[in-house]
Amino acid sequence: MKQLGIAIVGAGNMAQTTYLPILAKLSGSHILALCDRNKSKAKIVAEKFAVPTVCKDISELAHIEDLDAVIITASTDAHYETALACLEMGKDILVEKPIARTYSEAVAINDKAHATQRKLMIAMNHRFRADTMLLKNYLDRGELGNVTYLKAGWLKQRASEQRWLAQADLSGGGVTVDLGIVLLDLMLWFLNYPTVHSVRAVMQHHQTKNVEDFLSAMIHFANDSVATLEVGWSLNRPEEELYYCNLFGAKGSAYINPLKLVKRVGSEFRTIEDMPVRNRSTLYHKSYHTEISHFLNAVRDIVPVISTGHEAVAHMRLIEALYTSAREREEVRLDS
Repeated sequence: MKQLGIAIVGAGNMAQTTYLPILAKLSGSHILALCDRNKSKAKIVAEKFAVPTVCKDISELAHIEDLDAVIITASTDAHYETALACLEMGKDILVEKPIARTYSEAVAINDKAHATQRKLMIAMNHRFRADTMLLKNYLDRGELGNVTYLKAGWLKQRASEQRWLAQADLSGGGVTVDLGIVLLDLMLWFLNYPTVHSVRAVMQHHQTKNVEDFLSAMIHFANDSVATLEVGWSLNRPEEELYYCNLFGAKGSAYINPLKLVKRVGSEFRTIEDMPVRNRSTLYHKSYHTEISHFLNAVRDIVPVISTGHEAVAHMRLIEALYTSAREREEVRLDS
């Protein structure tokens, strides 16, 4: 197996708690460099994980020998320039979600990946959860029949160490681009990316001034299926977190967290598959481990890229339609 040289751009929370620990233990890869605008912080993090090279400017990565791929974990405002620069250097890239702050930035990054013939993957780790992968398998086998209704939600408190998420110029938006994009990706992936006909969204500001901290939306597909979505950082709930994705089809229904598949047999409903809730941190860590392994194998040309730039562009088009709908208080058509 080819030993891949990897650089990480962004020495913040995601790099320290997820990417660096996982990559440090993965065979077949070597972390060659850590790049961050705050070089002092990067040096401290690099020492902890024995990363040999620390840099402040992206251009310095071009001089590192045997560098095959770059993982971008910096704040979203840095994704656009960083991704373009790394692709121009001829490096494959994995970009933490969202791909960029805007639809136009996403298009430019995807176009550059095509022009340079480099691999571009977006880190949608929820596709790599054990429960969602199993559900996707059920759906592809037709276990639920034609799915006509989906409902998904993610309600939690905003992480204190990621305050930049509430600054629109850095994040591109609020809870919609933080939590909402993850569930939009799951729903579209589950249904094999049907054409979206229209969206209607309501956004609220409770604890944040510059970005929304609650979204409620309805998505109509061209095949007459419909999806509802709720995501929030600020709802007053006694429970710590609520995360769900439920699908209803002609042959049965399925539920995430915990995974459950229900089918009608005669006049009764029977649970066909039931996966108990796993330790949340373990499920999260394993999903990233599987995702990073997949990206490295895609760089090696062993597997195709999952969560592509083309799909990320579709996400950002949908996200911008949601913001437009909320701002103008009306339905927004996307298939016109």
